[in-house]
Amino acid sequence: MFWNRFQFGFAGRIALSCSWSALCAAGCSSDAAKPGSAGGAGLPAVAAGGAGGVSGTAGGSGSAGAPSASGAANGGAPAAGAGGALSAAGTAGTAGTGGVSSPCHARPGLLFCDDFEKASAGAALAAPWSSALIGEGTVAVEDNAFAHSGSKSVHVHGAEFQTLLVYHDAAVLPQTSGRFYVRAFIRLAEAMVGGHNTFVIADRFASPGTGNTLRVGEMNSMLMMTVNGDTHGWLSNQNFYTDGKPGVSFKAAGYSCLELLLDAPHTEIEVWVDGVDVPDLHITEIALESYDALRFGFEKYAGPVSDIWYDDLAVGTERIGCD
Repeated sequence: MFWNRFQFGFAGRIALSCSWSALCAAGCSSDAAKPGSAGGAGLPAVAAGGAGGVSGTAGGSGSAGAPSASGAANGGAPAAGAGGALSAAGTAGTAGTGGVSSPCHARPGLLFCDDFEKASAGAALAAPWSSALIGEGTVAVEDNAFAHSGSKSVHVHGAEFQTLLVYHDAAVLPQTSGRFYVRAFIRLAEAMVGGHNTFVIADRFASPGTGNTLRVGEMNSMLMMTVNGDTHGWLSNQNFYTDGKPGVSFKAAGYSCLELLLDAPHTEIEVWVDGVDVPDLHITEIALESYDALRFGFEKYAGPVSDIWYDDLAVGTERIGCD
């Protein structure tokens, strides 16, 4: 068994994660960028480094606004948003490479994307979001410099066993094909630790943590993944106990882009970090569930408390990408 090979003493604790209780639902305000016709307030362009327009050079600080018909006054033409035109943020950009489009911009197969810009800082999140808490952790929208795009992100302070932001929308998941992609920008306050903890979970909303639940997290200071508790598990370097080399990990104090393919009919899981495939986490022989819930946060089994920020969370029928 996987955990025996790892000589890991937390198997009993991990088994607890398959039996949840005291789920605590909290409201919130989401920015569900589902495909739709252009209109309404535009999603904000990324303002990192001083954003001009979508194709502009660095201008003033980017800010959300009404979409421009031509983008000429904002340094370039606005990119099309999902469910509304993307704002060409920035006031002084000219043609160049200073600005980038929102990671929630329209793209093939996009079903849902939330950059949390329309959520009120400190307020509870609304459907399709809720919170699942076991312990004294907190989940909150924050307006600060830790956002990946715009100015807001979700801050998870994982103090005890389970501190999770839960996505559940029956109009999106489960997919009738049983195949879908997930994209999440994740910012760790510190480097990955040696103990095992979880950041992303895919499971059934009505029976969380049971059956062939998928968990993606950390162990031995690298990315790792399990299916069905401790029954199946993989490190991003499967030869770690032979060669001692570190596998793929998330950066500390900066955002990493995690992408997942979950394909139940073909028993396939594929993982990318910052756009690069992680071969040792490409699995093709494990039975999966018809997942209808995604949980982002911190499920703690070992080590200290953790602070993690999540932004630009997306679901699609095609690979979403990190742009």
